[in-house]
Amino acid sequence: MTLWKISAKNNWNWGTGKQLVKGMFIELSTPTSTPPLGIPSYHEVIAKAFNTKYSTNFDKSKMNSSFLICEKI
Repeated sequence: MTLWKISAKNNWNWGTGKQLVKGMFIELSTPTSTPPLGIPSYHEVIAKAFNTKYSTNFDKSKMNSSFLICEKI
Protein backbone atom coordinates (compact mmCIF):
# COMPACT_ATOMS: atom_id res chain seq x y z
CA MET A 1 0.00 0.00 0.00
CA THR A 2 1.17 3.49 -0.84
CA LEU A 3 -0.14 6.60 0.91
CA TRP A 4 -0.56 9.78 -1.14
CA LYS A 5 -1.21 13.41 -0.24
CA ILE A 6 -3.18 15.14 -2.99
CA SER A 7 -3.34 18.91 -2.63
CA ALA A 8 -4.53 21.95 -4.58
CA LYS A 9 -1.90 23.82 -6.60
CA ASN A 10 -3.72 27.18 -6.58
CA ASN A 11 -7.14 28.74 -6.02
CA TRP A 12 -9.79 27.79 -8.59
CA ASN A 13 -13.51 28.62 -8.76
CA TRP A 14 -15.80 26.67 -11.07
CA GLY A 15 -19.07 27.85 -9.52
CA THR A 16 -21.18 27.28 -6.41
CA GLY A 17 -19.77 24.49 -4.27
CA LYS A 18 -16.81 24.06 -6.61
CA GLN A 19 -14.14 26.30 -5.12
CA LEU A 20 -10.71 24.70 -4.76
CA VAL A 21 -8.41 26.62 -2.43
CA LYS A 22 -4.64 26.29 -2.33
CA GLY A 23 -3.79 24.22 0.73
CA MET A 24 -6.82 21.93 0.55
CA PHE A 25 -5.66 18.31 0.60
CA ILE A 26 -6.75 14.73 1.02
CA GLU A 27 -4.88 11.55 1.81
CA LEU A 28 -5.45 8.44 -0.28
CA SER A 29 -3.96 4.96 -0.19
CA THR A 30 -3.49 2.87 -3.31
CA PRO A 31 -2.27 -0.69 -3.82
CA THR A 32 0.35 0.43 -6.37
CA SER A 33 3.14 2.99 -6.43
CA THR A 34 1.71 4.71 -9.53
CA PRO A 35 0.44 8.24 -8.71
CA PRO A 36 -3.38 8.18 -8.62
CA LEU A 37 -3.72 11.44 -10.59
CA GLY A 38 -2.38 9.57 -13.61
CA ILE A 39 -5.00 6.82 -13.36
CA PRO A 40 -8.48 7.87 -14.59
CA SER A 41 -10.26 5.27 -12.45
CA TYR A 42 -9.06 7.11 -9.30
CA HIS A 43 -10.38 10.55 -10.36
CA GLU A 44 -13.87 9.86 -9.03
CA VAL A 45 -12.44 8.52 -5.74
CA ILE A 46 -10.35 11.69 -5.38
CA ALA A 47 -13.38 13.92 -6.11
CA LYS A 48 -15.49 12.06 -3.53
CA ALA A 49 -12.74 12.43 -0.92
CA PHE A 50 -12.55 16.21 -1.46
CA ASN A 51 -16.37 16.45 -1.46
CA THR A 52 -16.62 14.54 1.82
CA LYS A 53 -13.84 16.41 3.60
CA TYR A 54 -14.66 19.96 2.44
CA SER A 55 -18.41 19.77 1.59
CA THR A 56 -17.70 20.69 -2.03
CA ASN A 57 -19.33 19.47 -5.22
CA PHE A 58 -16.42 18.54 -7.51
CA ASP A 59 -16.79 16.14 -10.39
CA LYS A 60 -14.05 13.83 -11.58
CA SER A 61 -13.18 15.99 -14.62
CA LYS A 62 -11.27 18.48 -12.42
CA MET A 63 -9.24 15.84 -10.58
CA ASN A 64 -6.03 15.96 -12.61
CA SER A 65 -2.48 17.27 -12.49
CA SER A 66 -3.53 20.63 -13.94
CA PHE A 67 -5.15 21.54 -10.61
CA LEU A 68 -3.68 19.11 -8.09
CA ILE A 69 -0.28 17.92 -6.83
CA CYS A 70 0.28 14.32 -5.80
CA GLU A 71 2.98 13.51 -3.24
CA LYS A 72 3.96 10.13 -1.85
CA ILE A 73 4.06 10.15 1.97
